[in-house]
Amino acid sequence: MKLAVMILNSMILLMFISTVIGEWGKSPAIIAGIGIFGTVINSFFIVLKTKGDFES
Repeated sequence: MKLAVMILNSMILLMFISTVIGEWGKSPAIIAGIGIFGTVINSFFIVLKTKGDFES
């Protein structure tokens, strides 16, 4: 489950980064920047606080 959520997070993170690059200095870039921050925090939480997929 952790792997699937990490893949989903990375896809959302790439979408936000492409928005920031395409709309630099405009309001969608600011919203995407907030989304990037939230996604990165979420990724760290998943990595640190959940058990691994391959543990027995």
